[in-house]
Amino acid sequence: MENSIIAFPNTNYISSEKTRQLINSGKIREIGNNQSLNTEVILDLQPDVMVGFSVDGDMKTYKNLERLGQKIILNSDWTEKTPLGKAEWIKFFGALYDKDAEAEKIYSQIKNDYNQAKQLATNSKTLPTIMAGSIYEDQWFLPQGDSWAAYFLNEAHSNYLWKDSKGTGSLSLSFESVLDKAKDADFWIGPGQFTSIEEILNANPNYTHFKAVRDKNVYSFSSKKGATGGVIYYELAPNRPDLVLKDLIKILHPEVLPNYELYFFEKLD
Repeated sequence: MENSIIAFPNTNYISSEKTRQLINSGKIREIGNNQSLNTEVILDLQPDVMVGFSVDGDMKTYKNLERLGQKIILNSDWTEKTPLGKAEWIKFFGALYDKDAEAEKIYSQIKNDYNQAKQLATNSKTLPTIMAGSIYEDQWFLPQGDSWAAYFLNEAHSNYLWKDSKGTGSLSLSFESVLDKAKDADFWIGPGQFTSIEEILNANPNYTHFKAVRDKNVYSFSSKKGATGGVIYYELAPNRPDLVLKDLIKILHPEVLPNYELYFFEKLD
């Protein structure tokens, strides 16, 4: 239903080829960013409905637009605790377009594929250890134990080394503390913006103390981008948890999915 979209914030983060054609031809207008929407453009376009969200509870812009006659409904998929919970929000959009049956069919297929892959991983005899995240401004940020990323790693039948930490956000740790705990980890999943092992070692030669780096078992989703720089993983992964889980299983237990090719992730050389 991409032809029904007339405006979107941060259109550079849209990598869908069909939707990019609509953006490039001016059929989808840029309206700023989520915290600072261009009210004038929205009022000029007069959409039938606006789908919005608020992370910090700031509803000022939405309330102003409502006072000016705009219809607004909120999408809360980002609050879901499980990958399938996020994906199920396709039913929300199915309801908007009177396509409930089609949305249900798509979600059911995703759910079935996800659960089948999970069962295959459970049957694996290995339980590889996992480190994750990367350094930003001298702090190593990595997923907390109750986060979306950690949930996937557990579903893929692996031992994420920070799985017992509490919270759904990120831990902020020193390089030394991560090295102490993860120097012998089998895999490094999601190393930030690094695109090669060489780049990792150039950033800090001490990365060579990690077994995952020496063995070149480092996998990133950051290198696959759309035409205007949007990271495909951030755009599509919440809607396709089946592909994320299959990617991780292929990385961690390749014998389980011998004919599957990675969709989001790439092994760094």
